Amino acid sequence: MFKITLPIMLAGAALLFSGCAYFNFTPGDKPSSTAPKLVSPPGQKQFWDNAKLFGPVPKEYQDEGNQECARQHNGKAIGYHPDPKDYYGHPFGKRGYLCALI
Repeated sequence: MFKITLPIMLAGAALLFSGCAYFNFTPGDKPSSTAPKLVSPPGQKQFWDNAKLFGPVPKEYQDEGNQECARQHNGKAIGYHPDPKDYYGHPFGKRGYLCALI
């Protein structure tokens, strides 16, 4: 068995967190003409393919977005897209929200 020491664990944590900083999970300035798509199948935790395809949540949709995110235990709506796609690439049929635990 390997004995993991504190310095090795700290180095691993530093690499993990610096890698996370490389990815950007914030919405763009406005909804993109390219629709975001769900990348996980129905029945699983849902994830979008690209957060930058979302724009800010319009004030009139913030409550609706927050409720949708809360239903999925995903915090609050931080991004909005009017025409997202489902896992199969079909129109979602409703507004899409990018959620974050904040």
